[in-house]
Amino acid sequence: MTAVYSAAHFFVDMSCAFLMLRYAYAGQGENILLYNFCAFALQMPIGIILDRFGGGHRAASAGCGLIFASYFAAFAGMYLPAAVISGLGNALFHAGGGVYVLDSFDTLGALGVFVSPGAIGLYLGTVWGSGNNASCIFPMLIMLAIALFILAAPYIFICPDKRGEAAADFMSVTASKYVFGAAALFFLVVVIRSFGGFALSFPWKINAAAALAAVLCTAGGKALGGFVSDQMGKERTAALTMLIAALLYLFSDNIICGLGAILLFNMSMPITLRAAADIFKGGRGFSFGLLTFALFIGYVPSFAERGRLQVGKEIMCVLCIASAAMLLGGFMLQRRVKCSDDG
Repeated sequence: MTAVYSAAHFFVDMSCAFLMLRYAYAGQGENILLYNFCAFALQMPIGIILDRFGGGHRAASAGCGLIFASYFAAFAGMYLPAAVISGLGNALFHAGGGVYVLDSFDTLGALGVFVSPGAIGLYLGTVWGSGNNASCIFPMLIMLAIALFILAAPYIFICPDKRGEAAADFMSVTASKYVFGAAALFFLVVVIRSFGGFALSFPWKINAAAALAAVLCTAGGKALGGFVSDQMGKERTAALTMLIAALLYLFSDNIICGLGAILLFNMSMPITLRAAADIFKGGRGFSFGLLTFALFIGYVPSFAERGRLQVGKEIMCVLCIASAAMLLGGFMLQRRVKCSDDG
């Protein structure tokens, strides 16, 4: 089932990017902002609902159905509603799929596999949607097929659908004085990762091949981060990858160093998701949505500057070092949370 969700993640982000670039953007940057708000910020309230009532598979299925329906709004020239509907569908899918993977595995490998295909789908959907002769039939049909398949999944596979899992535990753990500090540090790390992804440009990223290589390193880093963390531990992986990425960013004018920095920089994604889920017991949907909201916050400065905001490689080096420090600080506070629970 995790493989199904991972493949669906690719097609969901591809279909949404295709819709926005081919139809719903229409020269209105506000439509992109509203889409991103719905797709990322709304995952937190959706996650809270899923924590309480369950239904992650139904939410993911409904999300794919909404993306399918958003195409009809775009065909009718209702670009703003199309952006909202597709963004809400994207949020429902991600929240439902994220809660399922977090509930099903205590390790990070599967989580990294789930989150990684989205970057590739987003890139290909953007490229495909920019073409004048691109057909919308494939993304519409694939969204409809995925919606139906995920809806039927509980009857095909053994799929846990936990609901209200220790809602009382969720309330009690959030009362711990260390929880908010740890969550804030993990939140800031994700904000930095999102901000860096939008604000940093590379001199070698001037053609489709280089852009695709960067995307593959982004996706590969997210997947690799989970598996490496399972072998080396979250703290060691976080420290080593961020510090080496900091060094590579200083030489990122070279394509090899730049790609290596991108790969290592993104290895923290499954680490932060798992860490946040571990401190919010019974609130994994909330924790997943909290960090996707951080992705939106990191995007806002770039939107506000209309893509003109750029940071240098030295700044990225500093941000990597700061991220390493915040990750390690978050893990220290996380241990205090566990100790206070045990005590």
